[in-house]
Amino acid sequence: MNGFALLSVILVGAAFAQTSQPAVQSPRDPIRIASLNDGQFRFARGGKHAVYDLQSSISGCHGTLYDGGSGQKLGGSVRVRVLDQTLKAGLWYVLMQVTTNTGCNLQGMCGAGLSEDVIWLKFGAKLKLLTHQAAMVEDCATSTELTRFDGKRIETQGVILETPGGVLSLQSKRDDFEKKTTTVTTVRYDRRMAERGLVVSSAQRPLKP
Repeated sequence: MNGFALLSVILVGAAFAQTSQPAVQSPRDPIRIASLNDGQFRFARGGKHAVYDLQSSISGCHGTLYDGGSGQKLGGSVRVRVLDQTLKAGLWYVLMQVTTNTGCNLQGMCGAGLSEDVIWLKFGAKLKLLTHQAAMVEDCATSTELTRFDGKRIETQGVILETPGGVLSLQSKRDDFEKKTTTVTTVRYDRRMAERGLVVSSAQRPLKP
């Protein structure tokens, strides 16, 4: 998804009253990020704050998780890790990994499965979001699976992506059992060319029996 569906902005105020999860990020990162658990993210730097709605860039559940058997509501669970922050020619570039439950109903299909998205954002002055780009790299509902990446996989947390040397390089595959095809997608980001965003390419091949 190449995104220029630019996003409603909510500055400070009521957004801070919402439940939030701070991003997993380096303490040296100048821009502090938090998930508000509903597909919105709060960005803060140097006394400036902004909230952006990135629901359209998230593959899994960005609403309330619930148990379809008991009816119990469990709240939102949109988790974020910051993979890179780079300042270039007065513009900030941020790369982050967003992890969600694939389904909102934990008892439904893929309710316990996870979705992983990589999101690149370009900020101007005062944290104004100029553009963004997203790539789904793993998703239970669409049989999309990461096949090559730097990092590790933890059963209870999903995939933890890493960017050695400021480079993200990964490959995923998506099996379409009706069309009997497999789509192989590569995603690459390089801090030295942060302005290029995510470089994405895909190729299709017959599904192996």
